[in-house]
Amino acid sequence: MLYAEIARKIREEFGDGRFSPGAQMPSENTLVEAFSVSRSTIRKALKSLEEEGFLEQHQGQGTFLRHGRYQRNVSSHSDFISHGKRSGARPSTRLLSTEVREKSIAESSLFDTTPNERVVEIRRLRLMQGEVCVLQTSVLPYTKLADYTPGEFECRSLYKILEADFGVFLGPVKETLTCVNASDQVAGFMGIAPGTAVFVSHRVVRAKDGQVVEISRNFIRSDRYCFVQESPNPEQQE
Repeated sequence: MLYAEIARKIREEFGDGRFSPGAQMPSENTLVEAFSVSRSTIRKALKSLEEEGFLEQHQGQGTFLRHGRYQRNVSSHSDFISHGKRSGARPSTRLLSTEVREKSIAESSLFDTTPNERVVEIRRLRLMQGEVCVLQTSVLPYTKLADYTPGEFECRSLYKILEADFGVFLGPVKETLTCVNASDQVAGFMGIAPGTAVFVSHRVVRAKDGQVVEISRNFIRSDRYCFVQESPNPEQQE
């Protein structure tokens, strides 16, 4: 059917990460001209995309992208909650666990602490619009974080907690991205099929004085996120 083919093309063009959820779609007139079809065909295509949850219509305002990919800058300082709100989404957090433990060998080489000092590991699910998008494990040298209630982690940004409660102000961020097939455990947490391709983000966050304050590993749904790296103007590179 013609409208189904048009729906497929719209899904491919507007769901590839160039447009974030909440972006307004072109008008019906524009789509009619672009595809050289009748208005009724365009309306059928938009209706089918709305029924599958890809688009949503706001009365008197137009049609908007509902489930595209959220764009995130590589090595961004922005916390999950702030980024979600800027994207027009409803971000939320679900705390899975906090644990004070001994440092691993790799962690000992990164954290500027004494060898016998312990770390706190915080595991959280990060959600957009009630849907799990990220499984995050953060390791920090601030063991007092283990005394915080689940509600504090679920309604406050971890970075804002570090700033307000520990006097830690963020400096450089190094982020390494790879892609893996989700294990049964990861898939179970994220509500996806085992073997689904997901991003893995390894982040090392330093304070302004250069000390490492967080090491995190993040499994990120590749159908919900894309990563953007913007280059400076050529004049700024010289």
